[in-house]
Amino acid sequence: MGNLTIPLRYKVLSVFLVWGAAILFFFIRYDPYGLQENAARTLMFVWSMVDGVAHPVVVLGAPDFRALLFIPIGLMWTGNIAAAKILTLLILAAAALLLYDWAARTQDRESALIAIGLMLVSPLALTQIDSIGSGPYLLLAAGLGFWLDRAYRADPRPLGGWYFSQLFLVALSVSLHPAGLAYPASLLWQWHRHPVDSRQQRHYFIGILSITAFVLLIRMGWSDLSWWVNPVKALAMVALGPSGEMTSLRWMTGGIVFVALLFTLIRNLREFWQDLTKRTLMLGVIFGLTSADSAWAMIVLAFLLFTGVPLLIRAHETIPGEGFMAKRSGIMAFIFIVATTFMVNDRANYDLRRLDPMPIGDRLISTIARQAKTDADAKKHILVASQWPGRTMIACQCDVLPLPAAAADPKTQLAMLKGVDYLMFDPRDRKNEILSRNMAMLGMATETIALQSAGVILRIRK
Repeated sequence: MGNLTIPLRYKVLSVFLVWGAAILFFFIRYDPYGLQENAARTLMFVWSMVDGVAHPVVVLGAPDFRALLFIPIGLMWTGNIAAAKILTLLILAAAALLLYDWAARTQDRESALIAIGLMLVSPLALTQIDSIGSGPYLLLAAGLGFWLDRAYRADPRPLGGWYFSQLFLVALSVSLHPAGLAYPASLLWQWHRHPVDSRQQRHYFIGILSITAFVLLIRMGWSDLSWWVNPVKALAMVALGPSGEMTSLRWMTGGIVFVALLFTLIRNLREFWQDLTKRTLMLGVIFGLTSADSAWAMIVLAFLLFTGVPLLIRAHETIPGEGFMAKRSGIMAFIFIVATTFMVNDRANYDLRRLDPMPIGDRLISTIARQAKTDADAKKHILVASQWPGRTMIACQCDVLPLPAAAADPKTQLAMLKGVDYLMFDPRDRKNEILSRNMAMLGMATETIALQSAGVILRIRK
């Protein structure tokens, strides 16, 4: 009997099955907490649409275009958060494979294999899946854009399926984050420098600009994002994953990642105008700097791994000598240090979840959920005004509106809260300074139900 040879695609599939099973069993939660606000709003929109329930889209704003991807799981598993997390896991796996295919074609398979392996075990990737973050979907635009561009140019049919697929990808990426503007900008440059013909070039220019303007108009920009924050905090997430507080270790790690990012950007400037995917990742890093969060950190991680590792390998090729230690010792040390850092933090996050299963930021929402259940048992219908309406709506399963606008005086503020039973917000947030002052001056008109590090819950007395 000859040796049994397992095809490569089955080996890859088995590795991804083991990776996905480990995440589903050990690293994601199945309760309604830990979600990102925009993801929660998008899920609520889809579930409301599927069940035919009125949704406050006017006050909450239009959802991002992940809603179109969530429709199938909403039809089959309405109200199931785990289905959305599994979809995000599959999106990240697809994005990783597409980026690997791009890197293997344009650089080398060795660096592509190192990059995809490290990215998939990073704590940031796991938390993006658990929170249904927008990072995996932004990476999908970068990886899938390269494949769609090649497919269209191989069979350039004007206004065909490949054309509209690219426009949908533009709409998806733009709706998620300012970093999503990188894909339409990169695609515009691609058709400016390498057009198939003038007619199809005009189709792409009009289509890309029109769909970008349309998405920005209906989304009114990007909601629930923090603008111009210190990027070092987000860069620390690249190696250590998200955390509530900045320690000296995280500041130092963020500084190291910043130096590595700056060096990698400078060294890749010559190839910036030549490669669609590399240009998309670089522009994503630059555009996303306006709102440096975990999604932006995910783009930075992919950029550093898929463009920085080839630089490290090329640097080792210049070292004199032919042995393994001369050519690959530094690469092996890099893999060992980065992989160990990632897995140590993965284990720390797993242990923390076992000891303290409720994230600090969700304890306030858990409190209002318990209060809503108590009121529901007493046959009371309540209305909550929350700084996080999507997450609150999913957790408490009650009527939720966003915070009212800040009024000029406390009496006007109270009049704006007519019909609201509970008010939940973070008084330390700069956006809530006037609202916090007005509520503090109302005196006996309000009652503090909970005061936590994440915010405060006030009962509006009738």
